[in-house]
Amino acid sequence: MCVIALLNGCAKNDNDDQASSSTSDYIANVSKVSGVEKSEGNKVANFSWTDEKGKQVSFADFSKNSVVLINFWATWCGPCKRELPDLIALSNEYKDKNIKIIGISVDRNDDVLKLVHDFAVQTNMTYPIVVDNGDLEQAFGGIRGIPTSFFVNRKGEIVNKMIGTQSKETFQQALLAVKD
Repeated sequence: MCVIALLNGCAKNDNDDQASSSTSDYIANVSKVSGVEKSEGNKVANFSWTDEKGKQVSFADFSKNSVVLINFWATWCGPCKRELPDLIALSNEYKDKNIKIIGISVDRNDDVLKLVHDFAVQTNMTYPIVVDNGDLEQAFGGIRGIPTSFFVNRKGEIVNKMIGTQSKETFQQALLAVKD
């Protein structure tokens, strides 16, 4: 159910939590979350996934010395789809400037990796995409509407949170405003 007037985003459907597992853990830049550690205070919960080369990556390693925008989204969410071109553009613009973007898909499907991978290919999403099993949503305090974005400083602390569709300019201002 989309609640555009209230949140400018999509509400999560509790029936979506019935995900089935696939035999593979990753396809190219799309991977299932493989572990989530508890966080303390405003620190980001460290989580891990498999990169496009089949290597385990932790958020702590991925984010080292970088500002990170973490974007919770889904393939079925219209507002999420509207902001993706801006996220892709920002990812490309800042890839060599210690600013990173990572997408967290909340999709649930029998073949969720293929679904999300095919969508990522169609939309030219090249930044890492982690498919959540519900653990990341809980680690981030429970995601009630998507898109939801978190801004993380170089110390691994969440310094800003935005719910609903954002413009490229809003994302850019928030990323550049992150202080250590």
